[in-house]
Amino acid sequence: MEEVTEQISYRPLRPAISRELREHIEDRREEYEREGMRTEEAEKRAVEAMGDAVSIGTDLNAIHRVQHAPALTALTFVLLMAGFALTAYMQWTPEQEMGGYLYYLIAPLLLLVVTWKGYPFLVRCWRPVMVAVILIYLVQAGMFGVTGFGWSMPGRAGVVYFSILMLAPVLTMIIYRFRKSQKKLVVLFAAVTTLWIGLVTFNIPYRNMTAMVLFLFSICGTICFLFYRKILLWNMRTLMAVSLGCAAMTGAVFVTSSGQRTLLQIFLHPEEAVYSTWDDAYNSVLIQNLLSRTPLTHGLELSPEEQMNYGTGAWYFADKDERQIGLDATNLDTEEKLREFRQKSDALWEEGVLPRYIDYQESNVTLWDMLPQHYHNNYVIATGIFLFGWIPGMALVAVLLLFYVLLFSCILKIRGILASSLAFCCGQCLLWQGVFYLLGNFGHQYGTFPNLPMVSEGRISILFNMFLLGMIFSAYRYDRVMGVMMEGESTAGTGSGNRRKIKYSMIWGHKGIDI
Repeated sequence: MEEVTEQISYRPLRPAISRELREHIEDRREEYEREGMRTEEAEKRAVEAMGDAVSIGTDLNAIHRVQHAPALTALTFVLLMAGFALTAYMQWTPEQEMGGYLYYLIAPLLLLVVTWKGYPFLVRCWRPVMVAVILIYLVQAGMFGVTGFGWSMPGRAGVVYFSILMLAPVLTMIIYRFRKSQKKLVVLFAAVTTLWIGLVTFNIPYRNMTAMVLFLFSICGTICFLFYRKILLWNMRTLMAVSLGCAAMTGAVFVTSSGQRTLLQIFLHPEEAVYSTWDDAYNSVLIQNLLSRTPLTHGLELSPEEQMNYGTGAWYFADKDERQIGLDATNLDTEEKLREFRQKSDALWEEGVLPRYIDYQESNVTLWDMLPQHYHNNYVIATGIFLFGWIPGMALVAVLLLFYVLLFSCILKIRGILASSLAFCCGQCLLWQGVFYLLGNFGHQYGTFPNLPMVSEGRISILFNMFLLGMIFSAYRYDRVMGVMMEGESTAGTGSGNRRKIKYSMIWGHKGIDI
């Protein structure tokens, strides 16, 4: 036993391997005894039948070892550094200067900790974890009921946003536990669908609509994956009920109220929803126009006059609504100029127009003055194209696509039921954030901007996204060594002989042992 277990590189698995091999030897010994052998001879024969100890240990270690994803890991840290460098180059805001460096330092540490401990901890303590998660959501629901969606706390918007998105992996865990009970799953889907429609009907805050759409896409994609992997084996009636529920959830997002229909219009046809330079629709139209003028191999080149027209909004509103053009707020060095400026501003406010104040002139206007207010977070890809041209900008997009290809190639290699389900759901959450972020950077924004994982992050989002990515790494890392524990749990209701056979097949992988 010692010679065999010494070959196992993952030390926590050694006791389980040793215990199961001992049980296998005991079964062999009992078989030989039934054939008429004496106990000593039967035990010796059973040990000899196992073969060379070093060879057995080496084979077991090849099957059950901690897995690594060096290419994906390297690309992850490259994207983290790229995000930090791009944001720094695009000028830090005062808020970022206070904590931007710190958040990018914490992110890799959180990723490493979750990768190292996340999935094993979840497997061992899933009941307390689920109870804690449910309590957290109940507390949040209570706070919503008392103070509404905007209760006062630092980072509340990001917390609510990711609380909605993180419902996807939580529901995946619940589906995994209920996967053998169709009635419980139907009740679960009915409850979630009802809650979803209720939230959308009562018009939850605009900033959370994006999170709800990301959640919807993530959980629906995960359910399709569960059917594809045959983790969920339902009859046609149940499948139709789930499909209708998902269709109702989707329809509620897009057609329940005029607010959702407006978001869809801005997403599909932003030029039809522009009313002022403060609109998201205006930002989309502006980005599309600037992208159309950007060369392939070098950055955008505009005269100071053109830059001023873009900065003030005159390029768009000069022949539509001149009231929306920004007010010159420079050279207010006399009482008369200041009084005239205030009169113009007050007149616009009285007409229901939110004025934009321009604090630059042709002599000092820059690219940053032309771009939307949160370009450093929301438009990293588009701004990169403006600065360096289409080819360098699309190279960054290609790197992002490579990241997702490597990510899902690792996820699809995971064999464990819980590990693969949870990893795929976390991957969906990361994927749809990236998809909607890229669409927004090419002039098709839906709701508020999501984050681009690792490249464009905030102090809250980077923590949640590193947790999601860490759980994927952790599930992939421990997939082959946690299988025995999970299979042992799922066979608790079988007989000892059947349980041993299943455990042996888990230990020996596809080779198996003829018992």
